[in-house]
This record gives sequence, C-alpha cells and structure tokens, in this order.
Amino acid sequence: MAKTPNKEKSYKKYLESQCSEQWRKHLELTLSDPPGRVRAYVYWHLNNKHKRSMYKPAPYLTHPSCPYQLELLRLRTQHTIHIIPSHLHYTFRAPRADYQDRVCPHCLDKGTTVLGDEIHIICHCPATKGVLQQFTAKFQGLTRLLDLPPFASFTQDEKTRMVLGNPPPQVLQKGLQEWIMEATPICSKFAYALRMHVTSLHPAVVDMSSDDEAALSDGPIATMISRLFYFHLVSNQRGRPQMAPCLYLLTPQDNR
Repeated sequence: MAKTPNKEKSYKKYLESQCSEQWRKHLELTLSDPPGRVRAYVYWHLNNKHKRSMYKPAPYLTHPSCPYQLELLRLRTQHTIHIIPSHLHYTFRAPRADYQDRVCPHCLDKGTTVLGDEIHIICHCPATKGVLQQFTAKFQGLTRLLDLPPFASFTQDEKTRMVLGNPPPQVLQKGLQEWIMEATPICSKFAYALRMHVTSLHPAVVDMSSDDEAALSDGPIATMISRLFYFHLVSNQRGRPQMAPCLYLLTPQDNR
C-alpha cells in the first residue's frame, strides 16, 4: 500500500497534467481568433507537438548558463516593441494602432505596407532578414549535430519557431536536453544580434507612455513629476556629522 506522501505527490502530478491540458486547450482556442498578440504567442510558442507542461518553464529557460538568454526571453515575451512592431503594447502619446495596422517601419519607408510580426522581421523584411542569413550556417550546423533535417529545408514558420528557441517536431523527448544545451546559446545570440541590428537602423526612442488610457490627461496631472533623492550633511544627536536623505520635486521645467 502506497504511503500518504506518495499518494499526495502522485495526485498532485495528475492534477497538474489535467490542468495543464485544459489550460493549453483554452489558449489554443485563440488560434481561431483574429490576429493579435495572444494568438501570436500561442501560434509561435505553444502550437507544437511537444505539449510541455504549462507549470514548467520553456526549455530554453532551463539552460544553466547561457549568454544573452535575457535577450531571447524579451523577444519571446513580446517585450521588444521597437524590434517587432506587432509587439506594441502601449501608446506613444497617440492612439494605439490595432494589431493588423502595426506595420513594418522599414518596409513603410520603401512604400510597402505589411504587418511587422515575427515572421516578417525574421524571414521576410529586406532590412532585417540579413541577421538570419548570418546565422544560417550556425543553425545548419545545429541541425546536423542533432541529426535533424537540414535547416534550409524548413518552412518559414518552422525557421521562425526554431530561432525563437522552440525545438522542431523532429526533436524527441530523449533528445530535448541536448537541444537545450546546443540550441539555446545560438538562439540567444541571434536575438541579441537582431536587436542590435534593428537598433542601428532606427535608434529606439524611450517613451514612458502607459497602457492605461486613464493615465493620459490634459490637466496639471499630466505634468510629469519625478521624485528624486539627494543627500546632505546634518548633525546627529551626538553632534557628529552624518549623511541624511532629502526629497525634492523635479518638474520638466527645471534645469537642474
């Protein structure tokens, strides 16, 4: 007869698998929705045969020491709004464009209007697809090392998923750890190279706009006030000098 702790552990695993499956099915329903950020994330990162547990991190996050891993995390979680235009999730002092209207600025400069999503920036855009071309030899070597079909034979969708750190369908469960160790560094370096290349084309403008429309106001509240600390010398109870923090208010009109 199984011990109580073992029963609890087994039941926990059972519940996790059932909840993970239901959670995944709920997210996969968005694949039939109009294009959007949630649908894009599900399509690129969850729509695969591996069906990893939703209670466990994505494989690339389990690499013990990978340079530029944060770059890959930002790219996958749609943080890089100046690299992938469709990732835009807050306003720049103007009404936020609908997802389908978040066009590629590089192609717009050439007179072409096309959605600036992941596959366009990585594989199609003439201004940015050169980054993938620079890494093609590395990904080709990776597929050869892991005994996968040639990288050149992958479809554009499969290439996009792979460079974003998702294992191809041909990677078996027993080979997943090898994929993590070999592929994650290459994918992370690709994410870093893509950011550096796009930034060199259009230097990012830092904007503190909010996703909350109520945060925008035409009244005096709209004036940004930054709380800044500085330190000055004071005398303590024993008459000895010490540094004490002091708070002042700095408005955009100040020249300090």
